[in-house]
Amino acid sequence: METLNKLAGVSDVTSATTSRPKDFPEPPPIPEDDTHNRPSRASLPLNRQPSHKSFRSRRSNSNIAPSARQSQDEARHSHETGSGVSGGEGSEDFEWGPQHPCYPHSNPHCAPDSEESRRTRVIRVKRDWLASGDLYPQYANLYPEILDPWVSDTDFRLLIVALNKRLEAVFSPFTTRAWVDAVLGIVTGFLWDDAGFTGVKRGVKGIEAFVEEWNEGKRREGSDLRKTGFVSLDIVVPDPGIDVAGEDEEDEAEH
Repeated sequence: METLNKLAGVSDVTSATTSRPKDFPEPPPIPEDDTHNRPSRASLPLNRQPSHKSFRSRRSNSNIAPSARQSQDEARHSHETGSGVSGGEGSEDFEWGPQHPCYPHSNPHCAPDSEESRRTRVIRVKRDWLASGDLYPQYANLYPEILDPWVSDTDFRLLIVALNKRLEAVFSPFTTRAWVDAVLGIVTGFLWDDAGFTGVKRGVKGIEAFVEEWNEGKRREGSDLRKTGFVSLDIVVPDPGIDVAGEDEEDEAEH
């Protein structure tokens, strides 16, 4: 067989493919799972640039109650001086803007022209698509340090862990209840689903009750997950007033 290979020139081909030239670079190592290397906190960048929302935020900031203003000053002071911050772990991974975990979004859960819309902002905890893909919702356990005056690191992580466990139990397609509901739905012509007897519908009601209980205990407002399509968890806080422009820039914008 070796003689036939030599006659056909196969041996030359195999040796050329298996041997590696001296100047040929070594292949890169196989990347390891980076789930343990992902940052666990997101801090406010000190060199952030003011956005177009800064001017509206500055105008509405003058009408905020003194108690809320005190919390905002404490939050702004802690982030500017670096007190109570874990050294900015992972802060270089996020560019300041709407995609930043600490970015205060406008409150979409109230009327745009209402007083609540002017005085409140939303800190958005995004869905972690790397955890389970699109099988069931899971939220990122990444603590936005802007929540420090209202929600502590420990309370935030307990909320995310408990919420993720409930979401997995309700929406996972591999549970026995999910298979039973699927079979009963087919047998009854999906009347079982329309009647609201599935585990998902009952589980969603339990999750809503859990979020409502958390809101009452922490005196915070976590939005209804169904309103955001389970894509994000919106935590409503007073306008922190951190993304504000300077006096000169505001005058230029008004003129």
